[in-house]
Order: sequence, then C-alpha cells, then structure tokens
Amino acid sequence: MRVRNALPIIWLLMPGALRAQQVDVRLFTSHELKAMDIVPTAGDLHWRACPECPEITGKKLSVSPAESELRFGQAGKTKVLYVSGNYRLRSMEGPEFSANFPLQVRNREGGLLVTISMPVEAYVRAVLAAESGDFQKSESMKAMAVAVRTYAARFRGQHMAEGFDFCDTTHCQALRWNAVNPRITAAVDATKDEILWFGGTPAATYYHQSCGGTVAAGTEVWPTVDAPYLKAHADPYCQAGGGLRWESAISITDLDQALRAASIEPPRGWTTVEIASRTASGRAQRLKLLGGNPPTSIVSASSLRFAVDRALGWKTIRSNLYEIRSAVGLIVFSGRGSGHGVGLCQAGAEEMAREGKSYREILSFYYSGTELRPAQSLEWQKRASERFDLVSADAGPDSFILPAAERLLKDGEESLGWRLPYRVEIRIFPTMDLYRNTTGEPGWVAASTRGHTIRFQPVKQFPRRGILESTLRHELYHLLIESKTKVSTPGWFREGLVLALTESKLPDTTAPAMTEKKMEAILQQSKDRAEMEKAYASARSRVLFLIGQYGKPTVLGWLQVGVPSDLPGVSLPAAHSPQQ
Repeated sequence: MRVRNALPIIWLLMPGALRAQQVDVRLFTSHELKAMDIVPTAGDLHWRACPECPEITGKKLSVSPAESELRFGQAGKTKVLYVSGNYRLRSMEGPEFSANFPLQVRNREGGLLVTISMPVEAYVRAVLAAESGDFQKSESMKAMAVAVRTYAARFRGQHMAEGFDFCDTTHCQALRWNAVNPRITAAVDATKDEILWFGGTPAATYYHQSCGGTVAAGTEVWPTVDAPYLKAHADPYCQAGGGLRWESAISITDLDQALRAASIEPPRGWTTVEIASRTASGRAQRLKLLGGNPPTSIVSASSLRFAVDRALGWKTIRSNLYEIRSAVGLIVFSGRGSGHGVGLCQAGAEEMAREGKSYREILSFYYSGTELRPAQSLEWQKRASERFDLVSADAGPDSFILPAAERLLKDGEESLGWRLPYRVEIRIFPTMDLYRNTTGEPGWVAASTRGHTIRFQPVKQFPRRGILESTLRHELYHLLIESKTKVSTPGWFREGLVLALTESKLPDTTAPAMTEKKMEAILQQSKDRAEMEKAYASARSRVLFLIGQYGKPTVLGWLQVGVPSDLPGVSLPAAHSPQQ
C-alpha cells in the first residue's frame, strides 16, 4: 500500500528554503571551543532554543557546554541554539569570526560544535580565498571557481553523520572567510551555478598546487577513484613555469623519529632509502629502507611523506615526484611539484590563462571528457511515518519503504522482546556515486547504518532484485542490537547475531572455521567483497552454534554483560552471506 498523499513533504532544517542552494559548514574544526561569546556587529542579536521556540533578542550571548546540553545566557539550557543576525564569534580557543548567516551551536564531547548555513556561491568565494594560491589571471580563477563548486556538489554531505556538509579544513576544502576580494567575487559571479558533469553526476574535481609537469591518475592516490577524466598525463603548461622544483635534506635521525611518531617501525640502524616502485605518473610509490636490521624494509611513499610533513613541516616533502640520494647522515629528496598531483594543476592553469586559454579550455584539459553546464538542484525532502523519517531527493515515490519499515521494526521488537528507544532516519541517495562518496561504502553494500540513520543506495530497482525487505530487516536488527550493546562487545558477535536472527532461510553447510580475531579484523578494515562474505558467514555460524549451546536469551544477554572469554572453540558451519 502506498501512502504518497498521507505523508506531507517537509523541507529539511530550513522550511521554505531550497536546501540545494545552501551548505552547512563546521567552523573552528581545528579548535576545541570550551566557551564562546556571540555579539552583534549591527542591530540586535537573535536566537532561539528550538526551531519553534520564541525568539530572544539581546546584545550578547555567552555559550558553554553543560553535560549533554548547552548553557546560554543567565540560566538557559538547551540541546541546540539557533542564532541569526549580524554577529561576531569570540573565543579564547579560536580566531574571531564574523558573518550574517544562520548559525547553530551544539554540545560535542564537552566542547562546542558550531555550524553555519550559507549559500553555495558564498561558500565558493570563501574557498577560493583560501585555495586560489597565487592566481593573477581571471580565467584561471574562473576555472578554480568551477572546480570548487563542482567539488562541493559532488561531496556535499561528507560529514552528514555529524550533522553538517563540510568542515573548514583541507580535509574538505579550506576556507578564508574574511579574505574575499573583488577578483574572487568576479570569478564566482562569472561562472555562477556552473559545474562539471560526467555520466549524469558532478565530477570529482580534485586540484593541487603544482603537478611538476605530470598530472597523476586518481587511482595513484585513492585506489577507488578510477575516473576516466582523472588519468595520468603530461602537463606542458606546468612544466613551462618550471614545475616548482624543490629539495629537502633530512637527517636520518629526524626521518627515523618522524616515522616512529607515525607508528611506522623502520629497521633499527637503517642507513639509506631507495625508490622501490613508481606510479604511472612517475611518482614514488614504495620505498626501501636499507642497511639495518632487518636489512630491507618497505614503506609507502605517501605514508613517509605524511609522517615527515607532520613532524617537520608541511612543505618538507612537497610531493611524491622526486629522486633520492644519500649524503653523510642525510637523505636528500630532490623533487618537482606540490600536492597529490590529481586533477587541476593550479600552476598549469595559471600558465594556460597567461597564454590566452579560456577557463573552459583549462577545465577541458584537466578534466577531459566532462561537460560544463548549470548545476541541477538536489532538494532533500522529508516524509514521516509513526516511527521513521524518510529523507530522499524524491520522497514521494520513495515513501513506499515506510510501511515496510514500520512492519519490520514491529516484528523485530516482538522477536527480541524490547523496543527501539528512538526514531529512525532512512536516507535514500539518488545516485550510486553520491551514496559511495558520502558513506564510503562500496557499491555491493546495498545499505549501511550510522548512528540512528539507515543509508540506502537508490531503491527503485530493489523490488525487482527482491532484496529490499531483507536489507531493511538486516539494518533494523542492527539498530535493535546496537541499542542494547556494550561498547566492548566485539563486532563479529554483533554482526553474527544480526545475521543469525534475520537470515533464517540460508542453509548451513560444513566449511573451514575462521577465528574470532580474523573475523574481527576483516569486519573492521576489509573492503574486499569475497573476504567480507566469508567473515559474515563465519560470524553467523559462530553465533548460531552459541545459540544452540546456550539458548537465545542467554546469548542476547551477552550484549549487556559482554561475551564470555572462555567460550569453546568449534568447527563452524558456513552460510551464505546476505545480498548486500
């Protein structure tokens, strides 16, 4: 039964606003704010303790954490503060910040989590102020504006589980809020709403300072980023500008200490470094540490670079495009370029603009095969049933999932004998790319659960594949099991219990056992489908054996008190894994 007309659509967070035109950005990501004053810069300050609460007006608002809530004003306490007006944020732990965009303040682990809702074009201007480097030409600045805007469209919701879209560091895109100038504004206005598309999805528009004359493929840095428009190729424009040559001489002692500080254990007494392998673009991929005990040790070039830059300064090893030589007590890195080398090279883009190339030609060179056209609005909509909130870009047709969710949750609660103590959000992503990039899950995982949210791939094809209800039941049981679980309960036990309780039709056949330690390691780290399926089957079989030995009530009770450490080892029967 469809309930399309019974469940009204609600715009998320800001009723009446087009969420596609806004992004939510966390402020002060690199700072631990313990207290903050908010003061008006013009007129009065306005705030609410909930979206429907009466508005309070004043000249100053002091905010600090109070257990799981916020303390504000003289004696006020709330979960979230909603602030509007022209304001300035002041804190002992972070820099001052001024804006006039809607602000939210929450308690996060004894500190303040501050997020701002701002128009996409304002976000692009702030990112350009931080990321546009030494651009002097308007066409290169326009190309960067499109790359930044496209990146925001592609990776929006990167921190969805934490309640915002982006942080304000290079983990997402860095921002400089108060450094926007007329040149930046002109570039953003000239390209307003334009983004790069590939295959109906915003492109992954990575960028960097200098490629050193050779652009890297996406897979050289991120194995899953195998996009046709992110391939390795020569960049004569960057090379024409010199390719940013650099050299760093690092003492063996400093290099050794940097590696150990990053939990990398080099051989004792090693004396030299050699490049063991290179990527398609010629960048160092694996390094050999020689002359110690053991005599040879392999380390990832990217891991070494990160360890050294974190310990000795972020420009010590500027890229992985280098040669290595040894001197007395020193390792000398002689390289070209700066950054990961994938996508748009800022040095090359500036040279292209200097030679008279347009921003469209620049984008075509660095993201070959993409299409430049206006952004398509993605409006997240919300529908609600008795115990579920559905969030989708197409909430009307997708709402068919709600009656099934209500029924399956009721069945699960009756089977386990307890009730889920909170509402559940079901978020359905409109494209596979957006699902994968936001959740980090591979395409063969049909759904995953984070916090109180079940995150689904596009579900329109699920009924034909016959897996919608089994997938939904699996994720609901995860929520039910997690609601009773101690933090120390091992993952193999929780996953196996969910599978044992939901996959009753799967046959049990004899197969080699997998140790609990190995199951735990695979479930925590592996992205290999075959390996994960074996771990799922072993975990389910292990729990089925335990239920047979001790009974279902006792095994469920271990969620509260922990799994006994003296359980017998068994030869486990295997079962097929769920179709996820």
